[in-house]
Amino acid sequence: MIISFLISTTVILLIFLNYNFFGSKLSLLDKPTKDKIHKKKTPLLGGLIISIILIIFLIFNHKNEDDYLFPFIFLFAFFTLGIIDDRINLTSNYKILFTTIFSVILILNDESFLIHKIFFEITNNEFYFGKFKIPITLLCILLLYIAMNMSDGINCLLITFSIFAIITINYLIANMSLNLFDISILFSLIFLVYFNYKNMIFLGNSGASVLAAYFIYKLININYFNQIDVFKVVSIFLIMGLDMVRLVIIRLYQKKNPFERDLNHFHYLLLKKFSLIQTIVIYLILSFSPIMFSNLIKISIIYFVPISAIIYFYILNRLV
Repeated sequence: MIISFLISTTVILLIFLNYNFFGSKLSLLDKPTKDKIHKKKTPLLGGLIISIILIIFLIFNHKNEDDYLFPFIFLFAFFTLGIIDDRINLTSNYKILFTTIFSVILILNDESFLIHKIFFEITNNEFYFGKFKIPITLLCILLLYIAMNMSDGINCLLITFSIFAIITINYLIANMSLNLFDISILFSLIFLVYFNYKNMIFLGNSGASVLAAYFIYKLININYFNQIDVFKVVSIFLIMGLDMVRLVIIRLYQKKNPFERDLNHFHYLLLKKFSLIQTIVIYLILSFSPIMFSNLIKISIIYFVPISAIIYFYILNRLV
């Protein structure tokens, strides 16, 4: 593990010290447009950094490579899609199509990569999807992929959200310790916080896609082998999901592409009234306070989820 940290740190520093060079050579530069808030070309190297660190950790720490082969292939497929999108700016239709194809191929090759059931802790009951497990799984994959890509609009938001989500999912939802995959992702995200905050490196679609793939695989895998309360999972991604649904409805009503970027996202609206750090803090509090309070005072999370949704819409109403 120490060797992995040392090599990863060296590679990261090499990229960070030459981030403009790598961004230019790889044609991974985010150019300012009317639907973005940055003012200069910025390297889109976040996904590349996460993937490199993941590979290093797997090479030097694997005990049984078969344990990590499937998730790595899944993440690499999403990373490849994200890199292509960063370079040539794929349309949303192509991204959804390729995401569906990747997911179907992997689903057909691994029975554990299916949402067979969901568990309701408040009633201690499981609901099985039966013959609908494949379409339900595909729907959940697409929704989380779209929601996470939509939420990557301002510096450090998706990175800090992911850091909190990884820790929360492992310790407060699944009651398990961090594994090699979790540690490698966390390690890369912690490094990225500073450079993303300083507008030196963006996650890019490759970074957002890799993180989406990680959470998709993580949650489906945990759900297959354990009982995890569906409302606890929903609570973490509630604000992200509500904002996605709101934006899709508004854009469809306006006869626009529902998945094209604009400045009407919740985080952009917050940023007009608050500083970057205040915006991130508000977003994180809304996302993680339900599960924190639920675990702290030992009351079912089902009572806190509606409160978080109401606060979201109240704040939104004050911002628009």
